[in-house]
Amino acid sequence: VEVDDSLSGIMVGRALVADPWSFAMADDLLYKDDKGQPQLCANRRELLEAYGRHADYEEHHNDPALIRRSLVAACAHLFAGEANSKKFRMELDEIAGRPERLEREATAKVWSSSNVSTPSTTPRLASAFSAPSKQPLASVGWDDMQAMDNARPAWDEKEPPLSELILAAAQRNFGDDLLNLNRRESYDKIIWEQEKEARRRRDNPVLSIGNGKSNKNNNNNSEKVSGGVVDGWYTNGLS
Repeated sequence: VEVDDSLSGIMVGRALVADPWSFAMADDLLYKDDKGQPQLCANRRELLEAYGRHADYEEHHNDPALIRRSLVAACAHLFAGEANSKKFRMELDEIAGRPERLEREATAKVWSSSNVSTPSTTPRLASAFSAPSKQPLASVGWDDMQAMDNARPAWDEKEPPLSELILAAAQRNFGDDLLNLNRRESYDKIIWEQEKEARRRRDNPVLSIGNGKSNKNNNNNSEKVSGGVVDGWYTNGLS
């Protein structure tokens, strides 16, 4: 925007969703005067702790089996580009599905002890009575319905809070050094990595042309990248 005054703004929505922490320094860079600015989290540990309090509040007032996946999705890309980020997302996916799985297991136990067949499609208790029964649904007693209504609290009380599960997953995969890296240090790290990549591509024109990984071709001492050949340079499908 500063270079081209014909632009009134830049859309960063998708980039922000894909790598939110890379924008952690946005307010500091855009608004030099911090008067009136909200207090920002210093690092990703503080951010996860703050978000965890919100997530615990939401799960306390709502059914975790219905809302946990959306709560967990909000922090899935907080460590985008870091080592073990994929493993972290896989752990979050398991955490997100725990309420549904545990409720399904608890519901199945209640149904197996009753004289009504187990629902075959959805774990939701309210939908369970639409499943085919071993006996008429009208004969399902009040005690059976109460037992199914109480199935979730039985396992929910034994589960750690969502905030603890998310923070523990981050701790296992990234450690204290990365969790405690503040916003300025994270920004400097991003800039350093971008400059390093730019130097690598400047020193190796093949990578700039082919946008791929190179390896030495011992036959002609040139750099080889998957694709065709143009004037002795191996390119990524460039013709």
